[in-house]
Amino acid sequence: MRRLAAAFFLLAYFLHFSWDRLQVPFSADDLMNLDFYWKRGPGWMIESQFPLWQGLYRPMGAVFYLPLFQGFGLNPAACHVALMLLLLANACLLYRLAKVLGAGELAAGLAALVVCYHAGLSALYFYTGFVFDVLCFFFYVGALVLYAGVRSRGRLLGAWETAAFLGLFLCALNSKEMALTLPAILLVYEWNYHRPALASRGDLLAWLRGPGRVALCAAGMSLLSLYGKLFGPDPLLHAAGYRPIFSLDQFRQFQTAALSDLLLNQHYSGWPKILAMWALLLYLAWRRDRPVLRFCWWFVLLTPLPVAFLEHRTGANLYVPLAGMAIFGAVIFVDLARALAAVLARETILRRVDRRVLLAVTVAAGVCFWAHRNGYLKEWLIKPAMARTGKAQGEMVEQFRALHPRVAPGSRVAILNDPVEPHDPLNGLETYFIAELWFRDRSVTVYLPRLNRLAPEELARMDHLFAFEEGKLVEVR
Repeated sequence: MRRLAAAFFLLAYFLHFSWDRLQVPFSADDLMNLDFYWKRGPGWMIESQFPLWQGLYRPMGAVFYLPLFQGFGLNPAACHVALMLLLLANACLLYRLAKVLGAGELAAGLAALVVCYHAGLSALYFYTGFVFDVLCFFFYVGALVLYAGVRSRGRLLGAWETAAFLGLFLCALNSKEMALTLPAILLVYEWNYHRPALASRGDLLAWLRGPGRVALCAAGMSLLSLYGKLFGPDPLLHAAGYRPIFSLDQFRQFQTAALSDLLLNQHYSGWPKILAMWALLLYLAWRRDRPVLRFCWWFVLLTPLPVAFLEHRTGANLYVPLAGMAIFGAVIFVDLARALAAVLARETILRRVDRRVLLAVTVAAGVCFWAHRNGYLKEWLIKPAMARTGKAQGEMVEQFRALHPRVAPGSRVAILNDPVEPHDPLNGLETYFIAELWFRDRSVTVYLPRLNRLAPEELARMDHLFAFEEGKLVEVR
């Protein structure tokens, strides 16, 4: 009964903070992603999941975008609903992971609460362009739940369990590059929960054939994926914004922003504050023999590495590291709450109060403080960003919906102008994406004169001409 009540509370908590995302239009990134996957089609969606060495761009995103586009068209609410379901599933997975790591029922529930809504990762809860992080979390943590669940029962993964784990890991790799760290996390798990005695080379080889074989297979998959990202036909490393900057200053900037986001907008600029925070986390993890804390400490340290040397990769990009921080923080909070309840129980005025009641009141106060902090940040930081996101794109989609243009297969269509502001990052490509997606016909060619530089005689040969006049889409010919 208590678990059911806790589940309803988590659902209500999540909906309270997240329901208004349904009103947010598509962002520029959403339209770019959707057009990218739509052009490649369902065949590519399936085939692209397997050749890791080719470095294809996050093919698991196609599994999210294409079915929703096929069923609901240019309706952003459908994407938001699907993403909300994934976020709720991720909270359930984190609860299971915390339990199997030995965090305890109460700490596991609080960790799930933290992941339900974390204002430090604000864009995650209204910007569907971060679906890659949500998918990566789902498969990454799902693979860990499977692995740790089997190992916690004192046995190795069987053939089918190994295949299931590697399948989940493949999906995580195809979701986002954060998944590259999973083999290292498996080694951290084995070291903390099933530490081997490696006295000789023979012991090491025996361990690699036994407990280490899953991590070894996963490492091979990670290397294949990394090779594709570096040397594939269209390597991600060559894309704008994905060129790493290996410098101490970049790492300091990342740590400053990451700690600020994960700890709800606290400020840790400068090496003294950064090192002091990590020293505190280190002390809390190693002051007692608590494998769950030591595992989570390594988890928070290692999982951000794929983005630590990229510019502006914090906020929602820290969703996978948040899993470790949420469990770590929940365990420490429960320890403190129990200690405080024990102190209060010794007070004369509270001696007749059951210690469990005092613990419940302490935990409730902590949850209220956390909810208030999230609510404050959402009101003053997140809601204004939500109001700005996709405003121009939403209005443009509405114009297409109002005119409802239709063209024959194979048509050549030109849009003479567009309402996108000059400072927009994609500078007009949204119009191109929306037009292609609206017609839903890969044989139709869409031109934007200021992008394609069409001469007047070429415009004359177009089958259809459209223009925006005073913000309204009209068919010129």
